[in-house]
Amino acid sequence: MTNYYHVLGLSEDATPTEIKAAFKRLAVKYHPDKHPGKPEMEEKFKEINVAHQILSDEYEKARFDLKLKYRQFSGSHTRTSTYRPPNPNQWKNQARRRYAYKPVDTKQNAIATAYAFGITFLIALLVMTGVWMKQSYDDRKLEKLLADRRSTYLEAKDHFESGDFRSAFEIMTSLKFFRKGERDMKIFKSTMLDQIVEKGNKSFRKGDYQAAIDLYTLVQEFAPHLPFYELKQKLAESYKRNNQPNKAIEVLKDFLIGEYEIIGSLVKIAEIQRDEFNNLEEALDHLIIAHRLAIKRYKAIYGDGYALVINEKYVPKSHFYLYTNLADLYLRLSDTEMAIKAADWNKYVWPDSAISYVTSAQAYAAIGDLNQACIEYSGARDRNWKGKTPSYCR
Repeated sequence: MTNYYHVLGLSEDATPTEIKAAFKRLAVKYHPDKHPGKPEMEEKFKEINVAHQILSDEYEKARFDLKLKYRQFSGSHTRTSTYRPPNPNQWKNQARRRYAYKPVDTKQNAIATAYAFGITFLIALLVMTGVWMKQSYDDRKLEKLLADRRSTYLEAKDHFESGDFRSAFEIMTSLKFFRKGERDMKIFKSTMLDQIVEKGNKSFRKGDYQAAIDLYTLVQEFAPHLPFYELKQKLAESYKRNNQPNKAIEVLKDFLIGEYEIIGSLVKIAEIQRDEFNNLEEALDHLIIAHRLAIKRYKAIYGDGYALVINEKYVPKSHFYLYTNLADLYLRLSDTEMAIKAADWNKYVWPDSAISYVTSAQAYAAIGDLNQACIEYSGARDRNWKGKTPSYCR
């Protein structure tokens, strides 16, 4: 009978950790890939693998230990014969043994055999009972653990449904992984942020901007490593509409650092500077930076002849607002020439832009070219502009 402990180079009281470590070490040493063309190494590797399979399985190991103990016990009660070379006094000694030989006591032998089997059965019973008790204990322990985890989840869910999102998130964060049968818990944890974002979006659509700010801020706090681009845009807009322009600018500046939606963010910052602080010069500075970035992108994509091929299908909507606001600011600062140029660019890329025709009309009127101003107003009306036409164009 093969002693699998000896195969792995271990004593018979080796722990599971020692068994696993010995298997890894010997498997690496005797792996067939390291000894090509050596079948004896392949056989040794197979023997090591069988030993590990037996000793790493709790049930199989118990059976093997039982067989091993029985072999040792029965071996200690079995007479062993030893070969002795003949000697000159062989026949004399043989004659003496003939008269000294005692017959085997069958009754005593039967008792010894029964005793051996009884001990073996008792050992097997004790081992199997121990295995059963350990399994029962582990099952009860696992059942309690699952019940506690389920209770934790239900507590978090109650907090979430009552609006205490922070407590719910903190409780669910304590559950690092999920077991079989906990799929609903895993889904709840993975969708918590999405649900809070949706609640924030709902508040944003209803015009409850403070509630939207609270929810969006909470989401960023729970997951600071995520970018949340769209959420931050709505957060900035919520701050703006909630009369917190400085906060809005702070959020928008994050986009400038992260190089995401830079042009759109610069345009929104300019709008706040213009509308909330009446700081036209600083607003214009932001728009000029955005304009330079836009031109750089056009040239990178289309080359120096970008003006010949560019059209609204391939230009982000934020660029439309860039040049609409740029024309408006130039007009407010009495730079009518630049106002007309910015408006003309918008009319070129977005031919249906009625507001650009109105800006051009106001710029021409400011320099006294009323005839061209009226032409521009007519173009605005052709594009469904509903504003009032000045009296000099009637």
